[in-house]
Amino acid sequence: MSAPLVSIMVPVHNRRDLLPHCLKSALAQTCRDLEVVVVDNASTDGTWDVCQEFARLDTRVRIFRNDENIGPVRNWQRCFKEAQGHYGKVLFSDDVLSSYYLEKTLPLMRDPHVAFVFTMALIGPDPRQSKPAYRFDAHTGRFTRNRYLRQALVDSRVPVSPGAALFRVSDLRGSLRLNIPSPTIRDFEKHGAGIDLLLYLMTAARYEEVGFVAEPLVFFRAHEGSITHSGDSRLADAYHQARIWFAAHTEARWKLASALAAAWLSSMKRRRRLISPGSIASRYLPETLKSWMA
Repeated sequence: MSAPLVSIMVPVHNRRDLLPHCLKSALAQTCRDLEVVVVDNASTDGTWDVCQEFARLDTRVRIFRNDENIGPVRNWQRCFKEAQGHYGKVLFSDDVLSSYYLEKTLPLMRDPHVAFVFTMALIGPDPRQSKPAYRFDAHTGRFTRNRYLRQALVDSRVPVSPGAALFRVSDLRGSLRLNIPSPTIRDFEKHGAGIDLLLYLMTAARYEEVGFVAEPLVFFRAHEGSITHSGDSRLADAYHQARIWFAAHTEARWKLASALAAAWLSSMKRRRRLISPGSIASRYLPETLKSWMA
């Protein structure tokens, strides 16, 4: 049997009530050449029973279960490992896809110069009470890598969750980091904030263009316990660290400066006080790069 064209990968932990909506949306794609890879991260609420029922009803669903909770990032890694498709779509277990998601993203993704294709998203407690986000451009199409990176490094109109994009599975495997070097942040593996954005940044760096569909084709559910709903300022710091690490190691210094400036402005607004360049350097830059701030 030949490998599927697309792997929709669903990492899940204790989402018994929300998982059925997620899996139904994956299986309802108008593009039928797909598999749905579900990796249950040692759930204790009956989520595994839901996985087994979907696998029984549809042979495209392949399910795996970790013996113990390995954390979200390592569970993403296992999803990428188990995927057999050429293209990969991460679908978090509390989110829902439009049935046209693959139909509208695959044409752009087939161009070998395109790193990934991302779409707008709806964000809210349910699809009827949601707002569109990530209007990168007014039109669907291909855009230069540099335009994308300029936006991504200053946190403007681009998603951080890989749930908004279609990638190549090989790029997901190659771009995933389990941690990000940081002078002050030690818990990246516990939440995945920053690491998710690096999937985009590191993949974009290897290609000439990115694709964008100017329609909201995925719904991100904002609820207690979701990253979407969290107001934790530590997560904002994690994203700043990801941008600065990427800019410092793979891009020109002007992009590092842009990322640092964005971090400084965000800190100033969030904490309602001035943050000195030295404080930003101490928070985000390793010793070897602090001299750049002198």
